[in-house]
Amino acid sequence: MDKVVIIGSGAAGLSAAIHLAEENVPSTVISEMPSGRAQSNMAEGGINAALDTMGQGDTPALHEAETYKAGRFLACREAVRRLAHAAPDIVRTLFDWGMSLNLTETGQIAQRAFGGQSRKRTAFASASTGKQLMFTLATKARMYEACGMIESRIGWRFLKLVETNGRAQGVLLANTNSNQIAYVPASGVILASGGMNGLFGNATGSVLNKGNVTASLFAEGLPLANLEMIQYHPTTTRLHGKNMLITEAVRGEGGRLYVERNGERLYFMEEKYPELGNLMPRDVVAREEWYWIKQGIQPWLDMRDIPAEVSKNKLAGVLDACHDFLSLDPLQAPIPVSPGIHYFMGGIYVDVNHRTRIRNLYAAGEAACQYHGANRLGANSLLGAIEGGRTAADAAMDDLHGKTSSFQPPAEWLAPACWLAGRKEGANLLSARKQLNLYLQKALGMERNETDLLRCLEQVEKMEAQTDGCYDAQAPVDENVIFPHSLLLAKAILHSALERKESRGAHTRSDCPGEREEYRKTTLSVYAGKAIRTVFQPIEGD
Repeated sequence: MDKVVIIGSGAAGLSAAIHLAEENVPSTVISEMPSGRAQSNMAEGGINAALDTMGQGDTPALHEAETYKAGRFLACREAVRRLAHAAPDIVRTLFDWGMSLNLTETGQIAQRAFGGQSRKRTAFASASTGKQLMFTLATKARMYEACGMIESRIGWRFLKLVETNGRAQGVLLANTNSNQIAYVPASGVILASGGMNGLFGNATGSVLNKGNVTASLFAEGLPLANLEMIQYHPTTTRLHGKNMLITEAVRGEGGRLYVERNGERLYFMEEKYPELGNLMPRDVVAREEWYWIKQGIQPWLDMRDIPAEVSKNKLAGVLDACHDFLSLDPLQAPIPVSPGIHYFMGGIYVDVNHRTRIRNLYAAGEAACQYHGANRLGANSLLGAIEGGRTAADAAMDDLHGKTSSFQPPAEWLAPACWLAGRKEGANLLSARKQLNLYLQKALGMERNETDLLRCLEQVEKMEAQTDGCYDAQAPVDENVIFPHSLLLAKAILHSALERKESRGAHTRSDCPGEREEYRKTTLSVYAGKAIRTVFQPIEGD
């Protein structure tokens, strides 16, 4: 019987599993932790859909156009069209499944303003939309799990894709506690493994997600795209070595950004962009903040003009987080903010149906490069995860061949010692990871330039040489296997940033200002076993 393996139990992974179950196709969902455990900072502010509950004349076509524009015309237009037109049905379905959403006085789904959008299009659950979504999806998935359509394997990490003749056959997994290796055969494999937070270490999302799945597949030759497009959310605050997100919903409800200059407040976004002001797309707001930070001036996010009842009803999570982690009451004092890594627009290269270059292998959610181009429109992440998971599941079902793979890997592959054979003890991967984080943070910040990028590339190559042929006896087998691939992925990101000699969306080159039409193409990164090849190719559907 056909069975699909899904790597990742976030929104994209559960969306795919549920969609498969609805069509009587069983799946196995592989995750290190239970569904939603690492999702505490995801998509606080909402999920976009042109429901037009506010009577503003919103349409899916307008949602499509604003998504495409925010991504600086780098996304696949057909994929964006499908995303925007599927959105109303997705939100209504989630609501029918029991997802908590704020309602209007007449009982309709409430919608708030969000960055880069001319209409109030964002459905929300106070400031905890992502948590409510994950609870809804996990509950729905458990229903199918109870009747045997979804199997959940918790406590396992991806080790390697098993493929023969260019076709995915299954996956090798490593147990997080025992280091045991297991093989799971599959008719198809959907990668829903998220972004690359842990590669940088100071992202708003869970840094437990290091991008290991992406790194492993890249080392095997799978193409990646637009890796240089790393979104810096304009309103984060530093906390315990990483960044805490202050949702864009604060600005959607009337929060204002300002700096103090000569003893007076300057509301810099409102002055420079009078039409959308504080709700300009994220890349624009982040760059404007960075302008002041470079001068040693702290930007502030001010909630004090928002009526207290609105804040308590619609932004309760923000009030609680500021109180608990910053010892600050944002109803009485402004919040210090700065841009922080939040989302990876680039990732595994997929077509409009989320197929990769390997047959029966698909990717969805933040792991894939698809809907967001050079800059993600706020509140499109959950939408992209749900639609991406459904689309990948549809593609997998179209490609099913009648039964799960009968391939059996060599017995030695299931022995942890096999994966460390020929290496010598001596690496300290925890220290090396932290050093890699610092290198990438410095070179791939809000502004990049050729000098810093080349210096970082040299540092990563030096780290490659230092750790080559070594293993860390204190690290699990999968981390030892994949760390060299992580260095390779880091180099691919740097190569992509070096080759894109323009500033577009989230990618700002201080030595190459402005967009250039010849770079309105997909940055494709391929590793052929000896060197990374970075090329530009026409955007699918252009």
